[in-house]
Order: sequence, then structure tokens, then C-alpha cells
Amino acid sequence: MALFKSIQVTNKAPIPSVDAATDLVAIFGDYTLAGTEASSDVIEMVPLPAGFCIVDVIVDTADLGTTVTADVGLLSGDYDATGARTCGATIMTGKALGTTGIYRADVAGFARTAPLSESAGTTGAPGHRGIGFALTTVSTPTAGAKVRMTLLARPSINGV
Repeated sequence: MALFKSIQVTNKAPIPSVDAATDLVAIFGDYTLAGTEASSDVIEMVPLPAGFCIVDVIVDTADLGTTVTADVGLLSGDYDATGARTCGATIMTGKALGTTGIYRADVAGFARTAPLSESAGTTGAPGHRGIGFALTTVSTPTAGAKVRMTLLARPSINGV
């Protein structure tokens, strides 16, 4: 199982802060397939900032390969951590990404994910959590194919 990261995660793009935040924020993650991705790999796409709640997740994808199926959810461990990570199906489940398409969150209860506080993290990204893909089935991935994830999140001051 390999861990891949979006351009924004790799380049340490700034993470929104909940301090004085009152509006919805959009956070983007872009990933270009290397063609070496395999079943059980994880791709970390965007952060869920500490103190924020998920409103929606949108995935805009090119044809990623002959058969590419993925779950979308929260990653284990702190945001941008290294080493083995897992990804649940808390936001989308069993999405067939082998054709061009736009997908939205479809798992009941995804928007009730409780936010973490600023002091909840352990590895330099306090309380931030990663959101990404768990590739469940991969056959002949298309090198160079692109996928974008858009996270819409709101500060938890508006209630969970």
C-alpha cells in the first residue's frame, strides 16, 4: 500500500484557520496519476482544517483507467503525515472513476463529522485531518489523468 499526495499537500499549501472565520471555505486538491497506482493505495487530497465541519465534497475526474474504484473519506493519522495511512468510506463509497465524471458526497451522516480542536494533532499539523481516496480496485491506471477534489467546509462555530 503506497501513500500518494496531491500537489497542494506536497507543496504545503496554507490551511485555513477557524480564527474569526464565519464563512464557507473551498479547499482544492489536484492529483495527476503516475500510472503506478494500485489497489489499496491511498491518495491524500485536502486537509479538513481543525475546527471546521464538512459541508460537501466534489470530485471532478478524467478517465483514470480501465477499472478504478475508490472510497473517499478521512485518513488515519495527522494531516500530511508519512508512513502507512488508511482511508475510510465516510464521504463516498465505491465510486467508479474509470470514466470522466463529477461525483458528490453520498454517505449518510458525512456532514456530521465532528471537528477536531487545534490541540488534537501530534505531528505538527494540530487537529487537521486529511481527506482523500482509498483505491479499492485499480486495473491499468492512465498515467497523466487528472483528478480534482473540492472540499466545502464551514467553521464549527455555526454548530456541528
